[in-house]
Amino acid sequence: MTLREYIIFWQETYDKSQSRPTTYAAHHYVFKNHILPGLGDIPLAELTSEMVGDFLEERRRFGNHRPGSSGLGEETMRHIHRLLQQCMDQAMRDGLIGDNPARAFHYSKPKKVNANVLSPLEMEDYLDAAERLGYLPMFMLALTTGLRQSELIALKWSDLDIESRTLTIAENRAVVRRELVEYGSQTRSIRLTPEVVDLLIMEHSKHPSSPLMFMHPATQRPYSPQMVRRMHDEIIKEAGIDHIRYVDLRHTCAILALKNGVDTKELAQMLGHYRPTITRQNYEPYLPHKVQKDEDIPNEATQSELQQAANILDNLLKF
Repeated sequence: MTLREYIIFWQETYDKSQSRPTTYAAHHYVFKNHILPGLGDIPLAELTSEMVGDFLEERRRFGNHRPGSSGLGEETMRHIHRLLQQCMDQAMRDGLIGDNPARAFHYSKPKKVNANVLSPLEMEDYLDAAERLGYLPMFMLALTTGLRQSELIALKWSDLDIESRTLTIAENRAVVRRELVEYGSQTRSIRLTPEVVDLLIMEHSKHPSSPLMFMHPATQRPYSPQMVRRMHDEIIKEAGIDHIRYVDLRHTCAILALKNGVDTKELAQMLGHYRPTITRQNYEPYLPHKVQKDEDIPNEATQSELQQAANILDNLLKF
């Protein structure tokens, strides 16, 4: 069996049922235009880490060899590598290969930065991994609202107004020793999309008698921040994007909101900043009126990648 034959089998058997349609289509594009032309005819059992490394280096330098094409960007290269790893992991589970040659080759990780903004492909991979692990409602809410961990785990079902699609955040509520504690009455409200509301309704149906929005199934108590971090770590490991921190979900939400025309005052209210000046200070390089070189922005994503990401979440961030 060649790699081409296995990839066709993998997409139809696993990828189609485990990925959303947009992700499945993106995977098909990467396979068709990058992986199959370079590696497709190699027998699956004969694929080595050296072959994978040579293939990735060739794509990085020369792209897809079409007229006028140039080398591929780092984010595209990491996505090609992650997708090949994912496919070969399943080939191992299917007993067709003993080792994963794509994992034996280590592609360079992006530089550590102050704010890692998820690219369009990374968002797709992150949300698909969250769905496979059963964590989609919690982390879709986190990505589309920028909620802090402490706010996420302290949510009650009564905080959600289904008709108005409004979520009320109790800013003085916290989880202390796995119990909810109220310190005051200050709140802020965030509008949600129908998709997110439907996910929250689905989540609540798992424990309809609990007042909690997210309840640990074993203890029937709120999650701790450490548990949320472990769940996030499972997602990024499953998605192959282990440079993404939980706080980067908040950064991504904020920066894409700015890209979609949300002003700093509205964004400050959404994020729970005491003053808009805090928001402007945190995200000044991304403000629309700033004309700034890419290298001045504390993130590896290019402006075009940021706009693509903003477009993907357009319906989630504009109401």
